[in-house]
Amino acid sequence: MSKLTILAIFLPPTVILAQTATPPPPQLSPKAAYESAMRPLELTRQSISNWSDTEVGALTVAMVTATKECATRDPKAFTGADLIDLAKLCSLGQNQPAVVEAATRYIAADGPKPQLTSAYADLIDAQLHLKDEPAALASAQAMLAAVPYDALTAETINEAIHFLQFVYTSDALALSLARQPHLLALLAEAAVAALPTPPYPNAEHPQSLHELYADGIELAALQQLAKAPPVVVATTLAALDAALPSILAADEAIPIALARRRYALLGQPLPDLARPSHPADPHKPVTLTSLDIAPILPKLPATHAITALLLFPDWCAQCLRTATKLPDTVFTVAGHEAYLYGLLAQTFPPNPPQNHSTPTAFAAADAANDLRGTPTLIVDPSFLSQFAVDDVPFLIVTDAQGILRVLQPVSDDALDPGGTIDSAIARIGTQWPSARGAPPHPAPQHPSTPPAPLLRP
Repeated sequence: MSKLTILAIFLPPTVILAQTATPPPPQLSPKAAYESAMRPLELTRQSISNWSDTEVGALTVAMVTATKECATRDPKAFTGADLIDLAKLCSLGQNQPAVVEAATRYIAADGPKPQLTSAYADLIDAQLHLKDEPAALASAQAMLAAVPYDALTAETINEAIHFLQFVYTSDALALSLARQPHLLALLAEAAVAALPTPPYPNAEHPQSLHELYADGIELAALQQLAKAPPVVVATTLAALDAALPSILAADEAIPIALARRRYALLGQPLPDLARPSHPADPHKPVTLTSLDIAPILPKLPATHAITALLLFPDWCAQCLRTATKLPDTVFTVAGHEAYLYGLLAQTFPPNPPQNHSTPTAFAAADAANDLRGTPTLIVDPSFLSQFAVDDVPFLIVTDAQGILRVLQPVSDDALDPGGTIDSAIARIGTQWPSARGAPPHPAPQHPSTPPAPLLRP
C-alpha cells in the first residue's frame, strides 16, 4: 500500500474533497456586497419621482427661494469660493446663465483655485442644460487638461458624453478620445504601485479601477457606434487591457468582467428572448410572458425596424412609471420605424391580479398588475445578468437587422420626446438603415434643434 493511499485513509473526507474540488468563484468583499445590496435603495432615493409629496414640496420651496436669492446677486461682486457657492445657489434656482457667469469668473481668476473641479462641473452642467453643445464640449476638454481625473471629473465628463453620444456622436468620440490617456495613465500607475486604487496626489475622491475601466471601454463602444474600423476598436481594447494590473482583487475583477461581457454583446445579434437558458440550468428554458398586448408574443427583434427594449426589475418604481408611457405600436423617429417594449424582470413572486378600489402602497409583487395592458413582457431575472445590467432602467437597442447597437442604463426621462431613446433610434437608423431602403435622415446637428419627437401612427 502506497504512502499516498495510507494518508488518504486517515485524512478526513472534507480534506480529500478539498484537494480535488473546483475552486469557488470569486466573491465580492463584505463591504462591496453590502454596497451592492443597498443599490436598489440608492436608485430609488435618487429618483425625485419616488419622493413623497412633502419632500417634493420642500424642494419646490427651496428652488423658489434660491431663484429669488440668485436674482439679487451679481457674480461680478464676488471672488473665490463665494463664486462657487453662488453657482450652486443659482443652479438650485435654475438660473443657468448666472451659473455660467459665476463658474467662468472663478476659472478665469488669477491665483490658487482649490475648487476648480467643482467650478468646471457647475459650468458644464449649466451649459448642457442650456443645450450649448459647443461650449459644453470646449469646457469638458478644458477640464480634462486642468484638473485631476477624480470621481467628480468622471461624473462631469460622463454627463457630457451621454448628452452628446447620439446627437453629436463625433463630438462625444472626440471627448472620449481626449479622456482616454488619463484613464490609461491612472491604470498604469496603479499597476506599477500595486495599489488597490490609483494614486491621486491632489484628488480627494479617487475612482476605483473598475470605474476607470468602465469609462475606458466606453470609448470602444462609441467607436463602434461611429462605425470606426475594427482595427481601431481592437487597438483601444488592447491598450485598455494592457494598462490593467496583472492581479486584481475580486471587488475590481468582478465588475470589470461585467463591463467586458456587456461590451462583447455589441455588434452581435439580439439573443433569443423567447427561450434563453437559465443560468443555473442550461437545459431549463426561461419563460417569456406577455401582459395582455397584441401581438401576444411579438417577434423580437422586429423585421425591418429598429427594436428598443427597456429592461428593469419589478422593484424599480420609477421604471414602472416610465413603462406606462411606452407607445402601443410602431412609431417613427426622423423617418425610422421602431418598436419599443418593456422587459419586466420579476425578482419577487407576483401577486395575483386584483382590483384596487383605492390606491395602495408600491409593492414589487404588484408590478405585473400595474403594467397590464402596456407593451411589456415578463422575463426571468436572469435577463439582468444576461445583459450585464448594473443600473436601471437599462436600454437595449438593435438596428433593423437585429444587431445590438446600444446597451446602457438611461435616466427616468429617457422616453421624453427628443430624449435618449429618440436620439438613439435616430442615430442607429442613420448609421444602419433598414434593408428595405428607408431613406436615412441625419440626426440634428444644430445646438438649438432637438431630436425629432415620437410620432404616433
